[in-house]
Amino acid sequence: MTALSSLLQADTPLTHVFYGDSITHGILHTFGARCFAEHFTERVRFELGRADDVVLNTAYSGLNTRQMREHFALRVTRFRPDVLWLMAGMNDCNTRREEGQFIALDEFRSNLAAMVTEVRGWGGQVVLQTSTPVWPGLAPERGESLPAYNAAMRALAAELAVPLVDHAAEWQARSDRQHWYMADAFHPNAHGHVLIAHTLFRALGVFDSAAPSCQLFVP
Repeated sequence: MTALSSLLQADTPLTHVFYGDSITHGILHTFGARCFAEHFTERVRFELGRADDVVLNTAYSGLNTRQMREHFALRVTRFRPDVLWLMAGMNDCNTRREEGQFIALDEFRSNLAAMVTEVRGWGGQVVLQTSTPVWPGLAPERGESLPAYNAAMRALAAELAVPLVDHAAEWQARSDRQHWYMADAFHPNAHGHVLIAHTLFRALGVFDSAAPSCQLFVP
């Protein structure tokens, strides 16, 4: 994450776009609280004084990576972000075929790679993020397959030299507290979104225990 850390210390204003499914969208399951992209906005634009940075969240509930590519022109390309924060996998891994979300691992990887290539084409950077986990024992149509999708994202990040924020690993390290972070089987609640934001801050080297956004309670 060294390159991104230096970007946040530079004078040049940045455009950030957060893109993904309902976890990034941050609706409904936060019960009116801020999602992690909004915590990121406060940390970067206010607390770090980067007032001319622009932070957009164009994620939408239910999307898999095929749909993310289909909507890419309107939800990402038109803004030509300097940094695309990309989280995916929770819907792609849904093996309940009648729900129409499942995307095989090979296509999942190729969809991610295509989005990385497009962003790099205009000189932007992509940060890949593994998906937060499924509550153990619930939603087996996702919980049993999701680890393979997170592993595929890690492998792709290494292959393409793309920065990766591994939320799945952070949550696994806190598995005894995971129930505090979940609104249902696989959607983070307000506490979960704070944890996601804090994980981003630490990965970027901008976590500061004295800052208000970094003092938000995480069980």
